[in-house]
Formats: sequence, C-alpha cells, structure tokens
Amino acid sequence: MVIRQRDLGEADRIVVLYTQERGKLSAVAKGVKRPRSKLAGGLQLFTHAEVLLAAGRTFDIVTQVRPLDPHYQLRTDLRRYAHASYLVELLDVLTEERAPEEAVFALLVAVLKGMNEEGDPATLVRGFELKLLTRLGYGPELATCVSCGTEVEGGKIGFATAEGGVVCARCLRSSGVGAISAVALRALRDLVSMSPEELVQRKLTPAASEELARIMRPFVDYHLPRRLRSAAFLNGVG
Repeated sequence: MVIRQRDLGEADRIVVLYTQERGKLSAVAKGVKRPRSKLAGGLQLFTHAEVLLAAGRTFDIVTQVRPLDPHYQLRTDLRRYAHASYLVELLDVLTEERAPEEAVFALLVAVLKGMNEEGDPATLVRGFELKLLTRLGYGPELATCVSCGTEVEGGKIGFATAEGGVVCARCLRSSGVGAISAVALRALRDLVSMSPEELVQRKLTPAASEELARIMRPFVDYHLPRRLRSAAFLNGVG
C-alpha cells in the first residue's frame, strides 16, 4: 500500500510502502514522473499493488508494479481523501521501517477498501486509530478505572487522556477529567473488538461520532512525536 511519496530530482520519486511481508519501507521509483512511465499508475497514493523491488545501497528500487486496487474514490472525493490522508500519515508516524505487522497490514487494506466504497470515513478513522494504537501497545484502558483499578460499567464515567483510559464515577469527581457517555464507551469497546470486516460495515451515529472524535483526537496526539499535518486538513473538511 502506497502511504507517502516525495519527489527525488526531476524524474524520480521516493515512495513509502506499507507491506505485508516487510512492514513499512521506502523505495525509489526511477522515472516515475515521466509521462510514459510504466510505474506511475501503480504507485499513486493509497494504491494497493504488488511491487517487485531490487536491492539498492540506500533504498530499494521499484522495478515492476501490478496494481490490485487503485482506490480511485479516495483521490477524487475530498472528504474521503482527507480521512485517508490522516489514516496513512498516522500509520507512517507510529511505525518503524522493516517491522512487519500482518494484522496492521490487513487492517489497512480493509479500511482503505471500505473507505473507497461505502464505508463511513469518520467511523473507519476512529476504528483504525483504536485498533492501530491497541496493536502497537498504546491502546486505551476501557474496562477498569485507570485511577483506582475498579471495573467500570455504566454510571457516570470519564476519560483521562494522559492516564490512558476510563475513570470511574468516584474518581471522576476528584480528577477533573471530562465525562463521557455510556454510548461512547460501548462504541469504543465495539470498535476495538470487532474485526476489520465488521468495522467497514459500522456507522456511528452523528452524536457518537462527534463524542468519539472529542475523546480520540487528544488521546492520539498524546502518543505522537509531532502533530500530524493532515489533522488540520481533516478538521477543516469534517
């Protein structure tokens, strides 16, 4: 999956790929900017493709590309483009090169395919955030209070960004963190537990989507080394 590109000289381009076998890697696509390049069609942003690489001294070299799914709608629909851009930048920032995670690759494939088709972009982004962070060891605690350790079920509850999860009613009164609804808690738990294929079929209500965005945006930012450039674009599109 092509998740980032940058120009290299007049004709070449460095492409960042997220692969099933080798995780994230950077490769040079020589001559890809030329009008008659045979590589260009398969190396557009968000494209799912089979890529043949030759070993190079600094970067691998792209020698052949066979597109599997160009995800055309992600590049022509502004709202879907904004959500997909945020999603792949988040993946890029949170993952190291040459550290394969087959579950993350499967999640990426399912979510981008769903977003390109009939999936709800906002729901897919929230689910991707939760699943990716959880897979990488940064997921929120959603079962027990991060302050006192008691099980959290119903009632008035909160979410503590820095502490990493839910807060029970008793601790909420003294912690000063924001409250969240029982509906939001159920949605968070569902999005974490469901399969990528189930996630593609899910659509949050407008109220739940807005509340989860309020919870997840600062939580994601807390775990990032820098602010994502695509986040401001996404906020502007909605």
